Amino acid sequence: MNGLPEAAPHLANARDLADAAPGLRHGVAFRSDAPQEGDEPPAGLSPWPPATVLDLRGADEKGRPNSLAATSRIVDLDIFADANLAGEAAQASLSSLGALYATMIQGVPARGLTRVVAEVARDESPVLYHCSAGKDRTGVSSALILRLLGYDRDVVVADYTATAANMMGVIARIVRGLPEALTAAGGSPLAAVPREILDAPASAIESVLDAWDEHEGGTLGWYLANGGDEQTLVALRERLVA
Repeated sequence: MNGLPEAAPHLANARDLADAAPGLRHGVAFRSDAPQEGDEPPAGLSPWPPATVLDLRGADEKGRPNSLAATSRIVDLDIFADANLAGEAAQASLSSLGALYATMIQGVPARGLTRVVAEVARDESPVLYHCSAGKDRTGVSSALILRLLGYDRDVVVADYTATAANMMGVIARIVRGLPEALTAAGGSPLAAVPREILDAPASAIESVLDAWDEHEGGTLGWYLANGGDEQTLVALRERLVA
């Protein structure tokens, strides 16, 4: 992709979940794009490095061990594992963020999101959870945590859309991490990706919130129907709510 800034030597889309809403404890749950070798400590996240890292990416996105493996306990939690996103189904899932997120909140991926909640609630903190961009799997995970803690839709939407301002830096880092053969002569697999996928529009996360609201019992009902439990929610509140 032309016109990208130089890839920064630090996370491009990192923040403390507590920045999303009043009443949350800082230094407990961090969200970000994928760490890379040689990264400097991110500004505003303390303590660093995190004690636990939830890597939400698939094996084909990683290429090498997580760069925080030397300092943090890594939990590999492939949200889309066994989600059958091969072939035509994969193309359909990338047709829009709404389609991608609809896939994420049902079946195996939904239970992966529920597990993110459990890991944040019970693992040694601070817990960093990340995917490649820190937008989709990470953004929906953050939305779920915030809704389960009782925060309004506008708080969730604001946290999600905050990523939009960071996307150029995120894309630059993703491209830097691609094999050289894929980026030769200025080419990039990202060139074929619909522009919406590279943005963070409010409508995308609103589609998820709508689905949760329409579920019997709302977000809590969805969470319990996908493997969640009340004891984990108690632990989540005790850990995150100041």
